[in-house]
Amino acid sequence: MKVNILAIETATPVCGIALFRQGELVEIREKTLYREHAEKLPLFFEELREATNLKLGKLDGIAVSIGPGSFTGLRIGLSYAKGLAFSADIPLVPVSTLLAMCFGSKPKLGTVRCLLHSHKDIAYGQDFRVETSAVIPEGKPEVKTVAEHLESLPEGTDILHYGCNEPLSQLSTSALQAKPSALHVGKLACDRYDDLVKRDFYKLEPDYMSVFKLGN
Repeated sequence: MKVNILAIETATPVCGIALFRQGELVEIREKTLYREHAEKLPLFFEELREATNLKLGKLDGIAVSIGPGSFTGLRIGLSYAKGLAFSADIPLVPVSTLLAMCFGSKPKLGTVRCLLHSHKDIAYGQDFRVETSAVIPEGKPEVKTVAEHLESLPEGTDILHYGCNEPLSQLSTSALQAKPSALHVGKLACDRYDDLVKRDFYKLEPDYMSVFKLGN
């Protein structure tokens, strides 16, 4: 859709913010960080606002990567998105982190299991059916060891991952690399705006999925 969207990704080590006008990317600020999202996200926003003469009131919504992902990163991203949306009286557009990863990676047609590293050998995972014009979730996300994800992998299913290099190599398993990005969050929000938009977002919470663990 030709909507104006500001997209935020903080659910992973990637910290990013992107502006879309009429459904097209205008500007993006993004970097892979560790434990600096709270400091960098506002700076990226100010840089982007100055570069694009952004007026929040002209946006159709704030898209945010809603999880699963980092407990702290999810809180930072959603809190910042809510603050911007509330100040301009515009809606939020929550986007599944795993769906955005799969959508942005453009895997071949068929079934794909998307894995996102959580901690140690644990990963969030979900299956998606990739069609010519859509990426469709199949089942709900699960959190378990990478080995357990592989054990339950249907025949013919490709693997797409972010951050699971070590456990996958230990299991002698090859997989396609994915990268979370505000670009993918924003593009998905534009394409599926009517399905994802939430105007009453005050009680919206991140999709944490698992208990927070120190050091994650």
